[in-house]
Amino acid sequence: MLKISDMANLANTTRRTLIFYDEEGIFKPDKRTEAGYRYYNYDQLYDLMFILGLRSLDIPLEEIKKIETQSANVPEFQLIDAEAKIDKKINELAKIKKVLSKKIEDQSTTDESALYQPEIKQRPEIGFWCSRQSISCTKEEVAQLFSEFYKQLGSLAVMDTTKSGFLTKLSVENPDGYADASFRIIKQTIDDQQDVLIPIIKKSGGDYVTVLVENNLAGISKGLSRLKAFCHNHHLKTNNHLWQINTGDTLIETGSSKYGWLEFAVLNETH
Repeated sequence: MLKISDMANLANTTRRTLIFYDEEGIFKPDKRTEAGYRYYNYDQLYDLMFILGLRSLDIPLEEIKKIETQSANVPEFQLIDAEAKIDKKINELAKIKKVLSKKIEDQSTTDESALYQPEIKQRPEIGFWCSRQSISCTKEEVAQLFSEFYKQLGSLAVMDTTKSGFLTKLSVENPDGYADASFRIIKQTIDDQQDVLIPIIKKSGGDYVTVLVENNLAGISKGLSRLKAFCHNHHLKTNNHLWQINTGDTLIETGSSKYGWLEFAVLNETH
């Protein structure tokens, strides 16, 4: 659990802001003691950064409340009304419009029949900004890495609709090694942001062995085991880089959407 000062530091905001958001019912701590001390869990960081991004664009607190309570079956027209107001703004606010539209789309659930079904897919070449390599795989390390990375990209990057996820150093032959494997946070590059001084890594175009999974340790472990068996059955060789690509923009926990793609590039053997 995080104390209020620790959460404020990770999100690059202030303790006073978190107290205000709590009092206004916008962002509440996970736990509050009888003495009044506020405690947060690490997964709350991603929702807080989204709220702070909206506020940096002068979106009224009333509109943020509507957006943040979407999961409580708030009528869709309220979200669309908020989107229409944002539509009046230019450039950066257009990014928020995409996010709201995507949130409305995401109310429809992923077809669970597609989960854990390995297949080979053609993927285009994509450039990703990448964070430093992780030291450990704890929630604390993921949250710290996420905070550092998105501070460098800017407050709006967490809300951009481009692809995001992780690049993990792992062999398809070693699914049990996932929990301890080192990784980097990645975010697809944007052509009009040439001044971002963060390393870029290329995801090569070509054939990838892929599987759609639930983005938690159990789901990822199950998907990796399925990929290993699939590669054995089809005599496929892959490189040792696991691309974990989020399927949506709403980050649920540890910087991940509810579902995600696990992908290994297939190596073409020459004879």
